[in-house]
Amino acid sequence: MSKKEKNRREQAEGSREKKRMERWKRLLYLLISYIGLALLFYGIAKEAITYRAEVQEAAVPIKEIGEIVDGDRIEQKISYSGDFLSSLTFQVATYARKNTGTLQIEVSTKPFGLEENKNEIVIQTYDIKTMQDNSSIKMKVGKKAEGGDWYIRITSNGTDYGNAITFYAAEAEEEQQVLRNGQPLGMALCIGIEGGKTTFLGRWYWKVVLVTGGILILVFFGMFGKGEEERMGDRLLSHIRQYRFLVSQLVKRDFKAKYKRSALGFFWSFLNPLLTMLVQYVVFSTIFRSDIENFPVYLLSAGIVFNFFTESVGGGLCAIVGNAALITKVYVPKYIYPFSKVLSTAVNLLISMLPLLFAVWVTGEEITIAFLLLPFLFLCLLTFCVGMSLILSTSMVFFRDTQFLWGILSLVWMYATPIFYPESIIPEHFRFVLQWNPMYHYLKFFRTILMQGVSPQIAEYGYCLGFALAFLGVGAWIFQRAQKKFVLYL
Repeated sequence: MSKKEKNRREQAEGSREKKRMERWKRLLYLLISYIGLALLFYGIAKEAITYRAEVQEAAVPIKEIGEIVDGDRIEQKISYSGDFLSSLTFQVATYARKNTGTLQIEVSTKPFGLEENKNEIVIQTYDIKTMQDNSSIKMKVGKKAEGGDWYIRITSNGTDYGNAITFYAAEAEEEQQVLRNGQPLGMALCIGIEGGKTTFLGRWYWKVVLVTGGILILVFFGMFGKGEEERMGDRLLSHIRQYRFLVSQLVKRDFKAKYKRSALGFFWSFLNPLLTMLVQYVVFSTIFRSDIENFPVYLLSAGIVFNFFTESVGGGLCAIVGNAALITKVYVPKYIYPFSKVLSTAVNLLISMLPLLFAVWVTGEEITIAFLLLPFLFLCLLTFCVGMSLILSTSMVFFRDTQFLWGILSLVWMYATPIFYPESIIPEHFRFVLQWNPMYHYLKFFRTILMQGVSPQIAEYGYCLGFALAFLGVGAWIFQRAQKKFVLYL
C-alpha cells in the first residue's frame, strides 16, 4: 500500500469518526434539551398537566345579603366534586357608591376554628374602594379538593353602614345557606367555581416523558443514521447552513423596505398596535360598553397576534410572484421566499411585544413564570403562518385573484375571532366555529398567560401544535407538487 493511499484511508477514517462524534454530540444535546424542557414544563404547567379544567357557573342572583360592616362574619359551606379547586368568583354590589375599607375572604378545606386547620386556610384581602357596582371578585385558591366540602369566611375592616359593600345570593338548601354571625339567611352566595379533575397525563406524566424520549431517540437515528450514510437529517442541516445567509438577507431586505423613507422607521412597530388599541378601546369600552376584564390587554394582545397573522400571510401570498425575476434567473429553493416573508413579519411581532408587556404591567397584571411558555406559542403561530403562506403563494401563481379573495377571507376571519368581543356572546350552536378556528386557540393561549398568569389547559397545546403541523404539512405538500410549474406562469 502506497503512502498516498494510506493517508487517504486515514483521512477517510478520520472523517467517519468525526461524523460519528458529531452525531453522538447532537443526540446528547437533544436529550439534555428534552429533559430540561420536560422539567421546566412540569414546573410551570403542573396544574394544567394534572387537572382538566371544570367550571361551575354561579347561580342567578335574587337579592343581596345586606351591607357587610366591621364585626360581621359571613360564612358558608360549599360542595365541589372535583379534585382541585382553582378559584372562586363572588358577585358583589357597592350600592352604586364609592366605599372605603378592606374586605377579607378566607377559604379552607376544614371548618374554621380547628387548630389543625391553620395551615389550610387561603386568605386574600381586597381594597373596597376599587370595586365597581354589580361586578365580581375572583379569588385564586389553588388547592387540592379533599372530601368535596369547602368553607368560606368573609369579614371587613374599616367599614360602617352607608360605607360598605354587599354580596349577591340565591335560593339554596338548608345546609348550603350562608350564615351571618351564625344565623342562616335562607339563601346562598352566588359563587362561580373553577377547578379540575385529574387527567391521564397528570397520573402518567413522567412515564409519557420516558416513552416519548425513547421515540425521540429512534427518530433521531432514523434521521441521522448510525454509520457513514447520509440521512434526511444530515441533508436538512446542510440545507440550513447553505441558505441561512440568504434567508437573513431577505428578512433584512423586507424589514427595511417596510419602513423605507419613513420618518419614524421601525418605531411604527411600537406605535401601530398602541394607536389601534386606543381607537378600538374608545369605541368598544365607551360607545359599545364592553365589560371585559382588563379590556386594554385583552384588545392589544389580540391585535398584535392577528395583525402578525394577516401581515405575514398577506406578504407570503405574493412572495413567489413578487420574486419572479430572481426565481427565473437564480436557483434557490422556492419555499425560502414565503418563509422569509413570515420571518420578517415575526421581527415586528417581537418588537410589538414590548408595548404589550408595558400595558400588562400598567394594568396591574402579574408577570409570572408562565410567560416562559410564550416561545411555544410563537413557534406554533409561525409554523401555522408558514403553512398558510405556502398554500396561498402557490394559489397566487396560478390564480391571481387569490390576493383579493384573501382580503375578504381575512376580514371574515377577523370577525369570526373574539378580538374585541367576549366569546360568551356567541350562541351555543355556533361554538363549533371557535373550535375549528386556529386563531381563536392561539389567542386563547396568549390571553391565558398574559391575563391569568398560568399555563393554558393541555388541550390548548394540542390545538395550537395540531393546527400548526396540519397547515404546514398541507402547505408543504401543495407547494412541493406545484413548484416545478411556477416558471411557466410567472
